[in-house]
Amino acid sequence: MKRLFCLIILAAFATSCSNFVKDMNVDPNNVTDAPADMMLTGAQVASVNFNGSRIAIISNMWSGYMTGIQRQYLNYQNYQYTAVETDDAWTYIYNQTYIQLEKAIEKYTVVDNQRGIGISRVIQAYVMSSAAALYGDVPFSQFGDPQQFPNPVFDPQVSVYAGVQQLLDEAIVALESGKGAVRSKSDIFFDGDAAKWLGVAHTLKARMYLETREYDKAYSEALKGIANPAGSLLSPHTATAGTRNRYYLHNVEERAGDVSARNAYLTTILDPASTTYRGNAKTDESARFNFYYVNLGTKGITGEIEPNYLSVARGDTLNGAIAMNASSPMVSYEENLLILAEAAARKPDFKTALEHLNSFRSFMNAGGYIDPTYRTRYALKYEPYAEADFAAGGMNNPGTLDKTRALLEEILEERYVTFYVRLIGFNDVRRTRKEGIGVKLTPATGNRLPERFFYGQNEINSNANVPNPLPDLFEPTQVNK
Repeated sequence: MKRLFCLIILAAFATSCSNFVKDMNVDPNNVTDAPADMMLTGAQVASVNFNGSRIAIISNMWSGYMTGIQRQYLNYQNYQYTAVETDDAWTYIYNQTYIQLEKAIEKYTVVDNQRGIGISRVIQAYVMSSAAALYGDVPFSQFGDPQQFPNPVFDPQVSVYAGVQQLLDEAIVALESGKGAVRSKSDIFFDGDAAKWLGVAHTLKARMYLETREYDKAYSEALKGIANPAGSLLSPHTATAGTRNRYYLHNVEERAGDVSARNAYLTTILDPASTTYRGNAKTDESARFNFYYVNLGTKGITGEIEPNYLSVARGDTLNGAIAMNASSPMVSYEENLLILAEAAARKPDFKTALEHLNSFRSFMNAGGYIDPTYRTRYALKYEPYAEADFAAGGMNNPGTLDKTRALLEEILEERYVTFYVRLIGFNDVRRTRKEGIGVKLTPATGNRLPERFFYGQNEINSNANVPNPLPDLFEPTQVNK
């Protein structure tokens, strides 16, 4: 496995640190040294870059949120995708985040800085759980020791999930100890707030238990998860060049015109003018639809409906979902609310699940995660649902479904709508596909939908233990078979 280790400076948000060492030979036993807090900052920035990397854009296309319409993005839309497209994400996960944090943890351990250790473990868990979800079997148990394991094995996906759960258990113990601190501003997310990191750790555990279908455990962890919007793990972006939202950079500054939302499934259920609009007497999706998408016709970048890049910072009157300075959710309060709702519905516990769904709707009725510029322009309407709405023939059950099944369908669709421009939307549509519930997407071409991403080409070339044969794009990962 290729072993590159480099420091990423906070001011270089949009720059891959691999550019700094391109074409250089790097000795893995003689890495650049730096204070632990600086390593923490660099790794956090790398996690932000991963969160908005090329596979994040592609996963949104394959989830019915966006549409590739020209150049190689038209190919990606039609599942013509190669391992080279994964190289940057693979580097962010392993070399720029996980390894860098291992080095930071070594330093924090020497001085018994448990807070630094805990924060580092949570970020490691975020990228590694994402890797397991997106790729399936990945290097984990033998990664990080190139002398002993120059060709680390690819651990089974379920083993990686279990190992990452252990990382989070270690993080929780460290954060609860009250020992240590990190230098001011070195933690770009919460500035060292242990309580907020604990909430993220529990929500992340709940996410993974949902993905492995351990719903009771997911519910228990979510009860201890992110308790309010201020506790959400959001990638911090500003209007300053170098720190802008990575979706904005891609769609507006770097690859303008390559991606729209032409016929994207989400637009068909959010647009009030659509015949398949999901709104009803208790729900008005006008604000969320317009926050997500801009439909300027020939005045827009693509000439058609597209992800909403409007930005007050560039002279617009509104801030869209991928505005220049819009934060990108990584682990959020709204996700935690919807984990509680789904896990309760699967117990099954109709009453408790409905209460959690209505808690989410109350949050949205007060504005939720929609930018304030849209809250004032459009009416917000997410009134609480009643049991009768899910009874056979009710507002959310036009057929004859059992009321709990109808409620679960609503929760899964709400999760789909909420996870726009987030990696986890792709996880959800794959997880529920074979159950016959949730969102039902139509392939862009052929009769199969993508089930995973390819391993990075550099990994394939350099690791003798890469799976052989390589898994097909349409082969479900272990937890989704």
